[in-house]
Amino acid sequence: MELDPCPQCGVPKMFASEHLWLNNGDIVHSRARSSRLIFLESENLDPLFRGIERIIGMPIEHMVITAARRAYRVYLSAFIPEELRQKIQAREVDYGPYDEMLYEVGRVNGTGKYALVSHRFQGDENDYDAVTITEPHSVPLSVAAHMGAIEMFTGVEFGYRYEEVSPDVFSITLFPSPHPEELKERLRFAPYEHQDSDLELERCPSCGGPQALSECRWYPDRGVIVNRATGRRMAILGEALLTPIFHELEEELGEDIPRAVVEAQRRFTKGGFYTREDITDKEGFRKQLAFRGLGNLKELEMRRKGMSMRLENATLPLMVVGLAQGFFEMGFSYEESDVEWEVSPDRVLEAEVKPRS
Repeated sequence: MELDPCPQCGVPKMFASEHLWLNNGDIVHSRARSSRLIFLESENLDPLFRGIERIIGMPIEHMVITAARRAYRVYLSAFIPEELRQKIQAREVDYGPYDEMLYEVGRVNGTGKYALVSHRFQGDENDYDAVTITEPHSVPLSVAAHMGAIEMFTGVEFGYRYEEVSPDVFSITLFPSPHPEELKERLRFAPYEHQDSDLELERCPSCGGPQALSECRWYPDRGVIVNRATGRRMAILGEALLTPIFHELEEELGEDIPRAVVEAQRRFTKGGFYTREDITDKEGFRKQLAFRGLGNLKELEMRRKGMSMRLENATLPLMVVGLAQGFFEMGFSYEESDVEWEVSPDRVLEAEVKPRS
């Protein structure tokens, strides 16, 4: 797979043109601006899910896959015309070539390398779809992404099984299986509404993407993006793919889940993946959050006696709170701290961290 790089910053032109970094800490798709995107260190994701499991003492992977599957199905439907989906569901057109187009998009976005094994779609119980994925950005989210895509094409609900067949290579097989009605009723998505603000990232004069993207290197044949400044893997995802996971966990398991998410992110932040060098001043932290599409940092005060922050247009606030708490403890060598936060209806996150007495 060949990419046409920008002559000045080296970022694939397709990546820069398909994604827009807006002036309020948002990222959106240039052809479907109804939902937000995030550009994150993908190696954070599966450890976060495992950390939540350890804290609550029970597995959550099946809930992660089920919630994300629905989100992917809705998200991807914005890119495949309804007329084409109707032809596929009438079995007038094979969905295979269109699914492989999504494989290519996934490679550019850093989510891994899918490869078709075989599939059958005749509208009966013997239908299936089998693929492999190499170097997935997240195992459960990769399973969910493939389920969401095939369900979006076919209009059929699928179950799944997967296994690791060699190091970092997974086989995924889908088969017809209906999903619970109560879950369908819970998963609802509010359309994104942009609000102008004052946050502007430095831009490449040629392609218009954030200059910070020049620090990343694309490996399109592997479906991998690496931030050369940090050595960490990155991937771009829909915000609406992750938020429903946390909502569904809370609906299913109770009100302790938000604190479990924050605590899992705090532990991961301090576990060696991040370093003291990641802790910057307010303006640096503001740009890093905006580069990742997490919002517009308006206030940050970090002193030994405590930290407070105000993030407008916040997304994934539980992850942001855990990240900030972990950075506070790292910066002042605290073992533990206490954190409180609140998110307003218009997505303003306010958080306060204090050292534990």
